[in-house]
Amino acid sequence: MNCKRFEQQMWAYLEGQLPSAQAQAFEAHLQACARCQRQLAAARATYRALHALPRHRAPENLAAQVRHRMAQSSARPRVDWARVWRRVALAPALGLLTVAAWWGWQAQQPNAPINTAAEDPTESLVELHEQLEVADWSPSPTPSYFISTGYTR
Repeated sequence: MNCKRFEQQMWAYLEGQLPSAQAQAFEAHLQACARCQRQLAAARATYRALHALPRHRAPENLAAQVRHRMAQSSARPRVDWARVWRRVALAPALGLLTVAAWWGWQAQQPNAPINTAAEDPTESLVELHEQLEVADWSPSPTPSYFISTGYTR
């Protein structure tokens, strides 16, 4: 037996519900393990304290009252509209919260140019033109073929 199994069987042991073979294994582990001895001592104190509490009896007509209330509740099913509206309102509230969080995050970001994709095309055209001029002066006919057919990039 190990400590985990000991903890699982401790209350059954205290109430005398363990079979004799398991009770013997339980007691053997108890002799060898100081930690489990402390746990059992604490459990025994709790067990005694619980049994020392005054006992109260349920009212005689409790079963009849429960049956009567069950019959009433099953006869008229009701919808808890507050719960329904809370769930319905949850989706837009979460959406609004998400938008507010995104807006707040965007407000803290440094201002970047709005349209970064629309660069001045002049630079790219000049660069392309320079590549074509270098290729025109090439001694090999292959680059000029690619240039004349449009395969420059």
